Formats: sequence, structure tokens, C-alpha cells
Amino acid sequence: MKKRISFLCAGILLLTCAGCTTSTLKWRAPAAGEKSSSGAEVVWNLEAVNNGVYLFYYVPVFSGSSSRPNRGDYKFFRHRINERHALRLLQVNLKKLNADDLEDVSISYRTNGWIGLGIFWSRSFNAQGKAVKKNRK
Repeated sequence: MKKRISFLCAGILLLTCAGCTTSTLKWRAPAAGEKSSSGAEVVWNLEAVNNGVYLFYYVPVFSGSSSRPNRGDYKFFRHRINERHALRLLQVNLKKLNADDLEDVSISYRTNGWIGLGIFWSRSFNAQGKAVKKNRK
């Protein structure tokens, strides 16, 4: 009986953690005449967020999918909270947004210890960038 309750509690904990791991991509229209640092026309301002749950800080348990944002997809035992996946998350829809490139990217990371003695950790990044249209001559 105690084993069943333990497994039930562990299952509820895992499902709760899975609900906290997701990746989102938001885009908003630029201000009139907004240009990037290189002088290119800004088509969209992008913001990407990805969250993950780690065991003992180093072992990934869940993290949001960097290739399918805004769908609630997550990956088991995959480390997706890093710069490479942050850029991928920002670039995943550039063609659909009618943009040629990504500029002025900034990435910030956040880490929090969760459950007593730092057993489970939450890690996330917030990446921002500008989707630009290059002038072709």
C-alpha cells in the first residue's frame, strides 16, 4: 500500500513538473520606422521563453521543445536550456514571419532550487531579438 502511494505521489509530482516546462514564442509589431543596430528594417520583435526541470541541477528531466513553441510540447531527459536552443527557438518561424535574419539578440538565464535540499531545479531562459528584412540590391 505504501509503495502505491509513493508511486502515485511521484507520478503527480512528475506531471506537475511537466506542466511547468514549455516553450513560448511571442512576436509583436515594431514601432513605425524601427531599425536594427545594422540599419535593417525590423519586421517583428521576438521574445522566446523556455523552461525546464532538472534533478540535482545537472540532470534534465523535462524541458520545452525548441522546435515546436506554443504547443505545450516538452522533451524528456533533454537539455534544452542553452544558447543554441534559444537561438533555434527565435529562428524557427522566420520564414513564416516574412523575415530574412535575426539581429540584436539578448539572452538571460534564471535558475531556482525547488524542493527541499535542492533536489529539483527550475531553469529557464528568456531570449529577445529582432526579425529583420535585409535590403537586397
